[in-house]
Amino acid sequence: MTKTILSLLSVFLLFSTASAQRNTHFGVEAAVTHDVYDYIDKGSLLKTPALLSGYYGISIRQDLTSTLFLETGLLRKSYAEGIGFNTSSGYSSSEAIRGWLIPLRMGTRINLNKQKLHLVPVVGFSLGINSDYGYGDGGGGGYEMTAKDTVYYSVYSKLSLRRSFPLLQTGLGAEFVLLRIALVSLSANYYTGFKNLIEQDISYTHNSRPNTATGLSKGEMLAFGLAVKYPVSNLWRRN
Repeated sequence: MTKTILSLLSVFLLFSTASAQRNTHFGVEAAVTHDVYDYIDKGSLLKTPALLSGYYGISIRQDLTSTLFLETGLLRKSYAEGIGFNTSSGYSSSEAIRGWLIPLRMGTRINLNKQKLHLVPVVGFSLGINSDYGYGDGGGGGYEMTAKDTVYYSVYSKLSLRRSFPLLQTGLGAEFVLLRIALVSLSANYYTGFKNLIEQDISYTHNSRPNTATGLSKGEMLAFGLAVKYPVSNLWRRN
C-alpha cells in the first residue's frame, strides 16, 4: 500500500516538474454519494436502498497544457450500509466504515463560453484505505410489519475484509471562473470497485418463511460533487 501511494505521488511530481510554467491549483471538494451494493437474495424480497453518505477533502491540480490537467488529493469517505424489503417503502441504514481515498485523475477542459465555462471529462484511479480495518465487524436486526406482511431480519456485516481497495473513476463536470480567479466545478462521477470491501450476511423471515441473502460492496459509488480551486502558482509568480 505504501509503495502504491509513493508511486502515485511520484507520477504527479514528475508531471508537475515538467509543467512548472503552468498553473497549479489548490482546492477543497465535497460530494454526496450513493453507495452501491450487489444483493444475492434467495427469497427475492430485498430491495436496493438509497444508501447516502459522502466524502470531503483537499486536491492539487497541475495543468499540463491549456486543456489537459493532472490532479491528486486526499479525501475522507464514509461508507453506508442498510437493508430494505419490497413489502414496504421504508429501509434502514447506518455508517459501515470510514476510509481515505487517494485519487490520481486526468481531465481535459472543453471550452463552452469564452474560456469562462468548460465541460470537464475526467478519468482516474483511486487508492482506498479502510481506516476501520481490524476494529471488528458489525451486526443488527429488526422487523417490518404491514397489513399483509411481517418480516423479521438480522444482518451480520463483515467490515474487515481488506485494508485497501482500488477504484476506477469516470466522470463529467462543468467548471466556471468565480471572481476572475477561483475555479468552481460541479460534477458527477462513478467509482467502479473490483474487490469486496463489505459483506452483509442477511437472514430474514417473511410471513414465517425463512430466507437468506448476501449484500456485497466493492466500494462502488455514484458521487455528485462541488469543488473550489485557487491558482496558488500566482503567489510565487508575483515574487
